[in-house]
Amino acid sequence: MRISFHAALLGVLMAVLAMMAIGPARQLWAEHAQIRADQRTLAAGSAKAAQLTGRIQAMQDPAHIEQLARDQLGYVRPGETLYIVGKSEATPSPAPAPKVAQKQRSWLELVWAGVRARVPVL
Repeated sequence: MRISFHAALLGVLMAVLAMMAIGPARQLWAEHAQIRADQRTLAAGSAKAAQLTGRIQAMQDPAHIEQLARDQLGYVRPGETLYIVGKSEATPSPAPAPKVAQKQRSWLELVWAGVRARVPVL
């Protein structure tokens, strides 16, 4: 079966059109991926903004400020007595430091280290 000139021309034109469509299609796909990444970043930023807005509103409450001052700074109201209960002064023996496994270096790394330090190896 023999292909006519018109059929071959139509096939070449279809191939050229398909190749011309690949570039914009890839660009469109990349832009959609960028949009999805930007939407995730925006959602994370919005969540952080909502958290900070809640913190700002809490800081405007005098009861919350007082509780923070008591908890973090040890403040007491006039007439109150502050008691601090601590642990005994006995010092426990220090735990032995864990041994860090040394990475085995290849002979090439050893030679290169010697060359950089200008020290003969072996």
